[in-house]
Amino acid sequence: MTKKKLLKLSLITLIIGLCVLAIAYFFFHFVTDEGITFVWHPEAGKPFVTDMIGQLGVLFLFSSAMSAISALVFFDGKEE
Repeated sequence: MTKKKLLKLSLITLIIGLCVLAIAYFFFHFVTDEGITFVWHPEAGKPFVTDMIGQLGVLFLFSSAMSAISALVFFDGKEE
């Protein structure tokens, strides 16, 4: 692993994490027991599914932060 590859991994997992959290937002406000609606709801219709998707998004954000920190800690400023 090089610093460049770890930073690239960090960026990719950050983008995936943000997309997954956007999907979780959609599930929270627009998915009910009847299916997908286009009416915004203030409370979750499917809270368990929304929670699981949100946890996946947070795991992606955590892996993004850890790979960025690893790149900054383990590699110096010079490119290898």
